[in-house]
Amino acid sequence: MSSADRLVDTAQIVSEFGTSKPRVSDWSNNPDSGFPAVAHTEGRKRFWRYAEVEAFFARRAPKKRALPAAVLDADQDELLTKREVAQLLGYTRTSTIDGYFRDRPGYFPEPDEDIDGPMWRRGTIVAWVASRPGKGRRSSAPTAERPEVSANGDPDELLGTAEVAALLGYGSPASFSSALYQGRIPELPEPDALQKAEGSRGPGRKKWRRATVVAVARERGVLPPADQNEDLVGAAEAARILGYSNADSFISALGHGLLPDLEQRDGYEYRRGSGGRPRQQRWKRSRLEDLASRRSSPT
Repeated sequence: MSSADRLVDTAQIVSEFGTSKPRVSDWSNNPDSGFPAVAHTEGRKRFWRYAEVEAFFARRAPKKRALPAAVLDADQDELLTKREVAQLLGYTRTSTIDGYFRDRPGYFPEPDEDIDGPMWRRGTIVAWVASRPGKGRRSSAPTAERPEVSANGDPDELLGTAEVAALLGYGSPASFSSALYQGRIPELPEPDALQKAEGSRGPGRKKWRRATVVAVARERGVLPPADQNEDLVGAAEAARILGYSNADSFISALGHGLLPDLEQRDGYEYRRGSGGRPRQQRWKRSRLEDLASRRSSPT
């Protein structure tokens, strides 16, 4: 399905474009707002063409904020705390930065150091401001690939934030660190060790035993239970098995009660950058294949 044909409802607009339901309602009910006309309705539910909504938010993109000359002239290699970064950007609270990591993975630069709290070089923030995308479609900035971390390695091996982030399903060490410092991973205990590099600031880098992290990942549903070896798949693969054109059509059918056999999920995987709630549903491949077989068999 192309973006020109794709329809989105209010909840999808809120999720993809970082706005709120009341704002969407206000714009849609105001003929002077420039918001696109409703393309389709199902009962009281309204749908809009994605491409038109995307164009609306693109037009609303704000002008880039210029930094004071004093910031540009200062030491660009100096490390700044999250509070100092917030002050540099004119934010009244550091929660704005936390929100970027939680809701817009890849939008805000990852910390240059993660020692006793995330820290950024001044030059990193200056460069981000200069190239910062505006509101509209969330075109995530390129991010480093997450390391491949096995749950079956040495249980006593100490893992750093990048490895822990990967095992817990976060999109980056920064989004994991943000969730950790805000207390959104209560299942994860205090680090098993602190390793301090020579000449570094702070008490040391946090390290956890692989066994500790794997246990948390299983508890949160990121990894299947230890006794469950069956393959779990997400909406895209479920759509393919059942013959739907894409994950959206499968989820739509599920939401409209057309797949009662699948209403009970077999597991969850945490969305990249998630604040800690299971977001991506998972089903056993065998259940899906059995359902597909029954749906294709003559009655």
